[in-house]
Amino acid sequence: YKRQILELLSKNSVHYTDLGKKVCAPCHPFATIYTFNSQLRYLLSNSYIERVARGVYQITHRGTQYLHLLTA
Repeated sequence: YKRQILELLSKNSVHYTDLGKKVCAPCHPFATIYTFNSQLRYLLSNSYIERVARGVYQITHRGTQYLHLLTA
């Protein structure tokens, strides 16, 4: 999920609801909003993403570097 979230945010800032739908919909049946929330909290707490407005998130420079590590 981390990679999917970061890839979506690398294109543009995304609202929480849209982000959750885009991440959980194409995934396996075990993908739930709870697992999505835990991954989102992890990325926020490690400064890979930031909240720019109420419910709107964007990737940080550190998050871009982390995304490159995940895709390598």
